[in-house]
Amino acid sequence: MLIFEAVGAVSGETEFRVEGPVTVRVALDPYVSVLALVTDALGRRRAAPQAWRDRVLRSLSPRAAGAVRPITAPRYSVTPDCVTPLNPLREIPVRDQVEWLHAVSEDQMLSDLDSVFGPAPPVHWQGVLRRPRAWLDGYACAMDEAWRSVEPLWTQARPLLEREVARVGTAVMRGGLDLVLDRLHPGSRFDHQVLRIRDPEPARLSLGGRPLVLVPMLSGRQALICNLERPDVAWIAYPLPGMSDPPPGLSDLRRAPGRTGRPAHERLAAMLGPVRAQILMAVSQPLTMTEIAGRAGLAPSAITYHCERLAAAGLVVREKHGREVRVTRTGRGTDLISIFADGAG
Repeated sequence: MLIFEAVGAVSGETEFRVEGPVTVRVALDPYVSVLALVTDALGRRRAAPQAWRDRVLRSLSPRAAGAVRPITAPRYSVTPDCVTPLNPLREIPVRDQVEWLHAVSEDQMLSDLDSVFGPAPPVHWQGVLRRPRAWLDGYACAMDEAWRSVEPLWTQARPLLEREVARVGTAVMRGGLDLVLDRLHPGSRFDHQVLRIRDPEPARLSLGGRPLVLVPMLSGRQALICNLERPDVAWIAYPLPGMSDPPPGLSDLRRAPGRTGRPAHERLAAMLGPVRAQILMAVSQPLTMTEIAGRAGLAPSAITYHCERLAAAGLVVREKHGREVRVTRTGRGTDLISIFADGAG
């Protein structure tokens, strides 16, 4: 079952427990980006650049666009398994996935609908229930047509995607998986070994020894797509950091690997958030809360929460000296900064 993110006034949360030894892999699967951009262009607005949305819309025939509509319905986050990528870990080409969609049987499509929604699917899936073959072929055409417009973007973004693979790999190798998961998406957070995702159809799930696959994608900054129920692997697709507001000309995508033009503190902010990144950069030597607040231009009360989160992640330590609390960066915090300073982030 595929889960799309929910943004806005959502009361529920899906909880995904990630504990014990975790095998983490990073995959570059273009199909997930196509899915994110097609659904964004047709109604599931997740802040994709308008230029990208226009490209996708121009590429879609009316039949293809109509087939995607059920996935864009508001207040729903789950879809049948046939919509999901075959296996992001294998990085299967989009055209192979399109051929697989054309080959899916009507019985399998109906079984997928029943497993997710029961015998009475929501109204926006009723048309699919009546004509599953026509829908499957139309949806396959939508992915194929959209890929023609997304492929040039994907090719230009390849250096940024490869650098993200290196960033996540280095962070995980240095014990920073929690930092990666805590900054995947504005509608999610990671705390006490649980990833919480805002979701109108919440569930409680556990990684349970399966590999965890992280899939950076070209998308709006509010896009998140995941499948946490597969028996063999759990995967989460998230916005490629630094690509939330690319210029219409896509000039940022043409830079060579390791030369983003962004200083280390900006790349660090993409992971931690600007305030926490500023604090971590500042506390190479002990600073009081008042001194940190002065450098950040914020009230000491506002700094306290951020320091607590940095301390929980093992990036800083807080020590009381008389009436003052001083904050110092740990070795782990210094290692994290070095990842970005060295251009791995």
